[in-house]
Amino acid sequence: MKIRSLATAALVCSLGTAAFAQTVAPTTGSGRDQVGGGAGVLTATVSQNVSLILPQATALHLDVSDLVFDLNTIGTASANMACVYANTDEDQVTQLGDNFYNQKQVLPLGTSYNLSAQSWPNVTLNGKGQVFNYPPINVDKTTGELVTGSKNYFVCYRTFLLQKFSNGKSFDLTLRRSDDMKASSAIRNIYAQDNTCDNAGQPTGLYKISDVSTHMIPKNLAMGTTGSHTGNARARCGYKSWLDDLVIVAIPVDGESYGKSTAVLEYTLATTAFPTDI
Repeated sequence: MKIRSLATAALVCSLGTAAFAQTVAPTTGSGRDQVGGGAGVLTATVSQNVSLILPQATALHLDVSDLVFDLNTIGTASANMACVYANTDEDQVTQLGDNFYNQKQVLPLGTSYNLSAQSWPNVTLNGKGQVFNYPPINVDKTTGELVTGSKNYFVCYRTFLLQKFSNGKSFDLTLRRSDDMKASSAIRNIYAQDNTCDNAGQPTGLYKISDVSTHMIPKNLAMGTTGSHTGNARARCGYKSWLDDLVIVAIPVDGESYGKSTAVLEYTLATTAFPTDI
């Protein structure tokens, strides 16, 4: 997977591909001249105003525009996904509070994930064992008998990095389905979670994504710029850049028809308040 921050991409574009030392010429004639000291004194003092002016900016970088769950490759290294058996027959739903916009977080068929600074960006999935075959069946190599539960429903997970940039006073990242969810070719149920390590300590579940926008980041982590909680995130999550969010997408497999089904996920980052004194 190509991982490049928005800042890095901009730098490469501005400098080109050649490696060289950037030079800058002396600044002259900006502001009133400052003169200090003179004859008969041992010290001289002048003052200089230094300003940093940034343009208002909001940007998203999605490196993976085609996220394919190909069950022809299940259980192989090329799959780049993992599937785990369901823990329950139904989704487990937790009602969250105001900090999470009073949304419901879901453990798809009771499955969940763990994430830590030591393992980031890899996640550990929790279910009744890994699924290696489709249709899901496992025969014990020693006894030759069917392994109990190996024909059960299961959930497949994939992850990727979404890079967000906002330099206002707060921001809001939302996700919705923009496809026709009632179409025969639509994926029936799809779940996602963003900023997963910063949500550590909360239920390690996801949001069920519909055509209604879901707020992906809790309010307390969306104050300030996208880099305002860098140190805390790095300490707990092992982030390589304050632009990087790890996104998890999960799809239950519980009786879908053969062939290709699809969903279109639309990510929107809004800077909800820009400074007024620029």
